[in-house]
Amino acid sequence: MEKIRNKGFIMARPIGIHLSYWQTNWSQDVAPFIQKAKQAGFDGAEFPLLSPFEIDFPFWRAALDEHNMRATCGTGLNPQVDITSPDRDIRAAGIRYLEACLNGAAVLGSPVLGGLTYAPWGYFPQGDPSVYRCNCIESLKQVAEIAEKNQVTLCLEVVNRFEGYLINTVQQGLELLQEVNSPFIRLHLDTFHLNIEEDQIAPAIRLAANQLGHFHCCENNRKRPGLGHIPWPEVRQALDSIQYQGWLVVESFVNPAGEVGRDLFIWRTLSDVLDEDATNAAEFLRKEVAGV
Repeated sequence: MEKIRNKGFIMARPIGIHLSYWQTNWSQDVAPFIQKAKQAGFDGAEFPLLSPFEIDFPFWRAALDEHNMRATCGTGLNPQVDITSPDRDIRAAGIRYLEACLNGAAVLGSPVLGGLTYAPWGYFPQGDPSVYRCNCIESLKQVAEIAEKNQVTLCLEVVNRFEGYLINTVQQGLELLQEVNSPFIRLHLDTFHLNIEEDQIAPAIRLAANQLGHFHCCENNRKRPGLGHIPWPEVRQALDSIQYQGWLVVESFVNPAGEVGRDLFIWRTLSDVLDEDATNAAEFLRKEVAGV
């Protein structure tokens, strides 16, 4: 149920889980995990759109409808589709890539496309960062038009310094949003990254205010919410104070197996009971963060 504010009464924000929670390889079909997300108690599933030209979006939509589930979407750029690149052809390829993701998100009924949508994940160029930032802004202005056409908000994930360089703090994100100047470009916050880069999590959420478009919930060590030291009561209070109406999505990576575990530096098993922990995560979010 979507959260609304009416005379001070808050209804529950919808909760979802990133389907890569169950993946071991990025190319692995996530459709079977929709049922797992449903059984765990989530309202929706977040889809990783890493190969948007190869995805059968109508098939995924049918699977969602079969289980009465909703969708959110995320993606990540790589150096071949880098919209910050000095190479015009690479920037154009990046815009086409994001267009395919936005088109697919619209088919799935997702209100957002989050993730590293503005620069490559884990890539740190050697040149002047200001040049890349300018290219990013100009590219995002074009992508914003595509997002508006699809009625899908492109959300820029604020990530830690070890995974990206362009937006590490909410303040940096807001400054970039101001230059892009589009209602279809917003920020994507994640408690894992906020815990690393911000002095305090709750004030950073309040700083984002109405520019917050998507929210990931994860512990300080990537475990499911409720097992670490993230101050969840403060997170909930901050989200309530800015009247955040969007999704709360668990993005927890706990399995060292395969390329997913390797790429995300999960060197030890953080959960032996994935399905049970997913259920516990849904129960925790609904009780402690979503609002009931």
